[in-house]
Amino acid sequence: MFSTDNSNPDGLKMSLTLPKRSSAWLGFVALLIAIAYALFVIMSYSGDQQRLLAATLTVRALNCCLIVGGIGLALVLIPVLKSLERRVKLTTVGFLVFGFLICGLAPKTNRIFFDEHIYMHVGQSIAHTGRAEAPNYARVEYGAYESYSSWVNKQPNGHPYVLSLVYRIFGVSSSISFVVNRVWVGLAAASIFLALHLLPWSLPKGSAFLAAALYCFTPLVIWWGHTVAVEPGASGSVAVAFLMICLHARFRFSAEPSQNSAPTWIIMAAAVAFSAYFRPESLLVYGVFVAFLWASDKRFVFDFSTWASLALAISLTIPTLLHLWSVRTEDWGATDGRRFASDFIPANLASNGGYFFNGKWFPFAGTVLGLAGLVWLFRKQPKGALALLVWLGASWGIFILFYAGGYHYGASSRYAVVSTAPIAIAMGIGGAYLWFSCKKVPAIRAFLVGLGALNWASAMHYVPTIGRESAEARADVTFVERVAPTLPEGSLVISSNPCIWNIEGVNSSQFFTIENMVRTELIELRNQYPGGIYVHWNFWHNVEPTMADDARRLIADTEATRVASMTSQDHEMAIMRVDTPAAIAKFGGHSKPSTRINRMVLPSSSAPSTTP
Repeated sequence: MFSTDNSNPDGLKMSLTLPKRSSAWLGFVALLIAIAYALFVIMSYSGDQQRLLAATLTVRALNCCLIVGGIGLALVLIPVLKSLERRVKLTTVGFLVFGFLICGLAPKTNRIFFDEHIYMHVGQSIAHTGRAEAPNYARVEYGAYESYSSWVNKQPNGHPYVLSLVYRIFGVSSSISFVVNRVWVGLAAASIFLALHLLPWSLPKGSAFLAAALYCFTPLVIWWGHTVAVEPGASGSVAVAFLMICLHARFRFSAEPSQNSAPTWIIMAAAVAFSAYFRPESLLVYGVFVAFLWASDKRFVFDFSTWASLALAISLTIPTLLHLWSVRTEDWGATDGRRFASDFIPANLASNGGYFFNGKWFPFAGTVLGLAGLVWLFRKQPKGALALLVWLGASWGIFILFYAGGYHYGASSRYAVVSTAPIAIAMGIGGAYLWFSCKKVPAIRAFLVGLGALNWASAMHYVPTIGRESAEARADVTFVERVAPTLPEGSLVISSNPCIWNIEGVNSSQFFTIENMVRTELIELRNQYPGGIYVHWNFWHNVEPTMADDARRLIADTEATRVASMTSQDHEMAIMRVDTPAAIAKFGGHSKPSTRINRMVLPSSSAPSTTP
C-alpha cells in the first residue's frame, strides 16, 4: 500500500493501484457508492417520510453497531488482554466499579423537567416495537405495550436505545433507568485510564490513573451521573470511542506481528458510529477520530484501514444524519428560530468560560491542572495538544454558539458534562507533570496537594443537593409515582405527560389525541378501560394557560370528581375522574355498555364499582 518517492522526504504516499487483495479496495469503493446512493434516495423523501424512516433505521443501525463492535471485540480481545499487565487490567476494573459507586453521592432524581421521561418513553417504545418513537397514546398494562399514536422526538436516540436494552432484560421502570448513567460514568473512567495507557505517546507517569480519578471526582459528572439525562452517556460513549481509537493507534503499526494484524479498525468504526447517536454535536466525534490518529502516526493518513473504518462508521451513522436532517426545521425552543448565532457568544462565553474560574461547579485547582497539562503537551507532544483541543472545541466550544448553550440557563449545566473527558485528560497529564516537577521538594508537593484537595472539596458542596431547578416538575413525577399504584387495573389517564404514566405501567394519552373520543364515545372508551378515565392536572396546566383552559373545560363539561391531589410550592397536581354518570349521559355516544361493565355495577359483584 505504501511506496517510496524520492521527492517525498518521508517516503510515503498512497498508491492508487489496487493491492494484491483487490477485493478489499473494491468493497471499499462499493461502500462509498452505496452511502452516496442511500443519501440521494433519502433526500427525495418528504420530512414526515424521513422521520418515519429514521425511527426504524436508527434502531437497526445501532443494532449493527453492537454486532460489528461485538465481532471486532471478539477478534481483538485476546491480543489486547495479552498485551496488558495484570495491574492495568485490575485498575481498569477498579475504575469501572468506582465510577459507578461515586455517583451514589448525588441524589437519585430528575433534573430536566420531563426530558428524562421522554428518553425513557422512547426507550420503552424501542424495547417493545423496535421503533424510536415517543407515543402520544399507548396501552402498557400487564407488561404488554401497544402504541396507538406516536411522534418522532427531535433528540438523537442513542441514550433511549441503551435504555431499551436494559428494559428488555429487567423490564421498564424509572428505578432501573437511573443505573444506566452510573454505568456510563464507570465505563468512561475505565476507558480514559486504559486509553491513555494504550496511546502511543510518552506521557508523564501516572497521567492515566490521575485522569480517570479526576474524571470520577468532577462534581458535575457525579451530579448528573445519578439522573436519566443524556449527557453522561454522550460523554461516556465518546470516551469509549477514544479508547478504541487509542487501541487502533497502538496496535496498527505495532512491532508485534500478532498485534499488528488485529482488526482493531472494526471495533473503532463501531464505537465511533455508536457515540455519534447521543447528541447532535456528538457527530463531531469524527474530528476526534481524525485528530488523534493524525497526532499518533502520520502513516494513518495513507493507511487503508483508517479509510475503511471511516467509511464503515459513516455508513452506520447515516440514520442519525437522516434523523437530524428531518427535524432541521425544529426551533428547539428558540423564540426567534435562531438556534446558533454569533450573537450568543458573549453571554455564553462568560458563563461557560467562567465555569473554570468561579468555583461554582468546577474547582479552580482543576483549571490549574488542565492548563499545566496543555502546557506540557504543547512542549512535548504538540500534535497531541492540538488533538486534545479539537476534542475540547467539539465538546465545549460548540455550546457557546447555541442559544441555550450557556451554563447560566438553569439545567444547562449538563452541557458541561459533555466536555469532562478531554478536560480530565488534560488535568491528569498536568497533575502528573506537577507531581514529578516537585519531586525534589516534598514540602512544596505536600502543600500543593493539600491546597488542591481543599479547593476541590469546596467545589463538591452541591453534589449532595437536589437543586431548585424544576422542583415543581419533580413534584409532579413524585405525585404520579405515588398515585399510579392506587389506580384500578384497566385505567386510562389523560395527561400532558403520558410518558410518566406509561413508565409506571399505566395506560395514558395526550389530551389532543383522546379528547374527541371522550366527548363523543365515552361509553365505548370506558368499555375499553373499565378501571376508569382520569384527567391528570399537572405541571404544564400550572404554567401554560392554553393547556389549562383545555383541561379545565373538559373537567367542567364532564363534572369530573377529584380522586387525589397534592401541592408543591404554588403548583397543584390532581387526578380527576371524568367518566362520571353526568358525563356518560352527556357524551356516552351510541355504543352499548359491555357485559363486563354491567356486571361491575351490580351490588352482588366483587369487582369495584366504576361509579365515582
